[in-house]
Amino acid sequence: MSDLFPNYRGHGYSRGIGCALPAHYAEIQAICDALGYAAQQEMAQAIEQDDPLARERAYGKWLALRGILRAIEARADEWTPGERAMLELIDWSREQFRFPGIEAFTVQPSAPGADR
Repeated sequence: MSDLFPNYRGHGYSRGIGCALPAHYAEIQAICDALGYAAQQEMAQAIEQDDPLARERAYGKWLALRGILRAIEARADEWTPGERAMLELIDWSREQFRFPGIEAFTVQPSAPGADR
């Protein structure tokens, strides 16, 4: 586990001009592959233990991880209508997901950690 953190790029990076999600596809794919494999192992254990709830939970994790890769690959032919609608709510100028109905709040949205 100690080998993971020096390679994890969730800190201390600077973004290059024109850098976008596909530029980090290899890293994201490696993470999704590792976590997807863990979910498959959980699913196999749940089947062996005859635990349908745990099996469905593990399958849900695997589907979510696959959905991330489909979004990065821009595999629009595989998106469900719900996935497409939610992906369209990403504000790419701020790299944030705009939650449906956020307009109902009267406070000005801010970025995490930003001074108010």
